[in-house]
Amino acid sequence: MCLVAPLSAQENEPDELPITLKTCIQAAAVVAEKDMTIRAIEEKCKRKDSKQPLDRFKVEKLLEQNEFVITPHRQNYMLFATYNDRPNQEPFIAQNSYPEKTKPMQHQEAKFQTSFKVPLTKDSLFIEGDGLYFGFTVKFFWQLYNKSLSAPFRETNYRPEIFYQTPLNLSYLGGDFFTQVGFEHESNGRSQLLSRSWNRVFAGLGYQRDNWTMYLQPWFRLPENEKEDDGDPLTLPPAKGDDNPDIIDYMGHYEFFAIYKNHDFELSNKIRYNTKTGNGALETGFSFPLFNRLRGYVQFYNGYGESLIDYDHSVQRVGIGILLSDFL
Repeated sequence: MCLVAPLSAQENEPDELPITLKTCIQAAAVVAEKDMTIRAIEEKCKRKDSKQPLDRFKVEKLLEQNEFVITPHRQNYMLFATYNDRPNQEPFIAQNSYPEKTKPMQHQEAKFQTSFKVPLTKDSLFIEGDGLYFGFTVKFFWQLYNKSLSAPFRETNYRPEIFYQTPLNLSYLGGDFFTQVGFEHESNGRSQLLSRSWNRVFAGLGYQRDNWTMYLQPWFRLPENEKEDDGDPLTLPPAKGDDNPDIIDYMGHYEFFAIYKNHDFELSNKIRYNTKTGNGALETGFSFPLFNRLRGYVQFYNGYGESLIDYDHSVQRVGIGILLSDFL
């Protein structure tokens, strides 16, 4: 189906429509019935009495049953050039991974993230527009420029989760609320001294209005048994138990997102914090158009827990690259 000609034929030109409305119209047109007009699609997207999730969630709902579409979950980006002011050398020295190097990891590396979700339900469960989802996020830290070590992947974090998402029949100051409740596992897939993982349950509350989105997600870490090994990295089979009993002291009790989109530019901030230890982190991102679907992306990170191997190691990192999917 061609979208350009019908949309340009409307009384309002595409550039005069709000960004979220244009996106909704384009998404709805992909899955619309053959006899449905663009005007009818626009009215459906404009309808305020609809109990479908607004903005991004409405678009996702329209497309998630399309077999040719993979729905993004978190951001998908490739930062080809980043600089870390304090690479965490200690785990690799303790593991004796690179005995010929006193400081094996370089300040420069690449950082990638890919994230998607798939619906586990086709129809609404309790509220119109709700659903059960499986999400999966992978984050890579690649020593791309470290030729002396054959450019290894320093760290890879895997983050599967199952969660329930629903709009709420609550409105305030022209905005709308939504919530997510679920279970999440995060691991770096390593063994022994380099192993890091944790499990948590979470319940988050979000608010959307126009070009703003805010989301607060507290969590509870599920306790694990103490580690049962002698600390020998050659111990086989891998010992079971808690890899990082103090991880909550650094990763905090919650995440808070604040995102603002103005035309083609988006500014995002993510904050984690532990009220007892004072530890946490700040991640700020800024995206801008390049060409077609590709967007430029600049990211700044300061604090603990950028990766699981660094959960108790504070860093500052700045990176630049491309963004494939944004928050809004």
